[in-house]
Amino acid sequence: MPATSKTLILTAAGVVVLGAGGYIGAQAVVGNEVEKALAQTFAQLDDSVSWYASDVTIDKSLFNTTATATIGVEGVENANAQVNLLVDHGIINSPITGTIHPNEQFLRGDIDVDLVATRSAVTGQLTAGSLSGVEFDGTLHDLVVDLDLEDEDIWKVDGQAREIVVNNENDSFRIVSPRFENSSQEASSLIHQRLEIPKIEFLAQGVNVYMDGIELEAESESVGDSQIVNSGGRFKMADIGADGTSMGSLSLDMDAKSWDMPAFQALQEAYAPLEAMRAEYEETGVSGDEQEERELLIQSIERGYDVLIASPSIAFQPLEAHVTLPMLGIDFNPRITADIRFNGDELSKEALYSALWDNRLPLPEQLQASQDRMSTPEAQEYLQNRLSLDIGVTTPPQMVLSLIPMPYALLIDPDFEEQTLTWQDGVLTVNGEEVM
Repeated sequence: MPATSKTLILTAAGVVVLGAGGYIGAQAVVGNEVEKALAQTFAQLDDSVSWYASDVTIDKSLFNTTATATIGVEGVENANAQVNLLVDHGIINSPITGTIHPNEQFLRGDIDVDLVATRSAVTGQLTAGSLSGVEFDGTLHDLVVDLDLEDEDIWKVDGQAREIVVNNENDSFRIVSPRFENSSQEASSLIHQRLEIPKIEFLAQGVNVYMDGIELEAESESVGDSQIVNSGGRFKMADIGADGTSMGSLSLDMDAKSWDMPAFQALQEAYAPLEAMRAEYEETGVSGDEQEERELLIQSIERGYDVLIASPSIAFQPLEAHVTLPMLGIDFNPRITADIRFNGDELSKEALYSALWDNRLPLPEQLQASQDRMSTPEAQEYLQNRLSLDIGVTTPPQMVLSLIPMPYALLIDPDFEEQTLTWQDGVLTVNGEEVM
């Protein structure tokens, strides 16, 4: 039987009602997922070694969600920003817009957010016309940062700026077209970073210094499920010169192994205010809060102990350069290798306290309770004997040798193609001869 007009109208109305209900239901589902994703993102940021997120507020409605938070760099005063985001609940994708407003005691200028989120990825850009420093006369122009988050596991960041200009009272420098890339894989704990700078120009005391073709690449990976990190890096500078005259080039490879990065970050966070307090005391002669200084020193030693027991090492393999100084008749290719290691096996914490404790402050309980406390010289020798150092340096030409001050010049044997220095078990050896 043919459908009547009334039947058609009722059917159409039913479809509209069902479609609207489904759309509203989908909006609610998307809103829940957006709220969950934002909360997880800020929580992960706050759990990271170098960053924090605080004052997080997420307000979900039917068609959109707003979020505000303060994000910042751990241990750096005023290095934070206010984040304001608006997420529209799209069924296929959700546009994210907003601003990042830096602390005006640190930077001036806003960063605009323009992203798109799907169920498995977030892509888009952060842009800023200019960002200016407060403590220094410096400005970053035309910042563009491309973001790509895939499957909540792989982060890719590609940022570049037209230039960074910094002016001081008597000098200035300009960084041309810097570009920074960062990619990380949470599942494998792998982080890869790369920095490219085509040119840096300095003006210092009337001399124009330039550096061309700067490249810095670093990769790090956690060891198993631990916080211990092994990393490697490469640095290259194609040309360096002054007033248009080339003075050479430089490149090096570096390996850093067995570094407890959370402990190292915590050490930096405790030591920076401790050093600032001591510098103020040296300048003014007025000591700060003794209890606060004591607590910061204890935290520094405790975190330093955590770093050292992992037996960290750093190796340069190798540092190669081409040095040309036409005015002095110098043109040579120095090569330097270095390997620095610390043996942290069964390291005595009491020895570390004895070596580093400031005698102006009351002793910590660690030393008060110790029955076998080392003297400061004994503790310092104990630590020195756990340090190993191997250095090899290409012997410079005679002109350079003549510029090396005494008594260091006496340690160099011009008959050797390479000068070697080794420190092992408290013994210093230069070119195979024991010195001390």
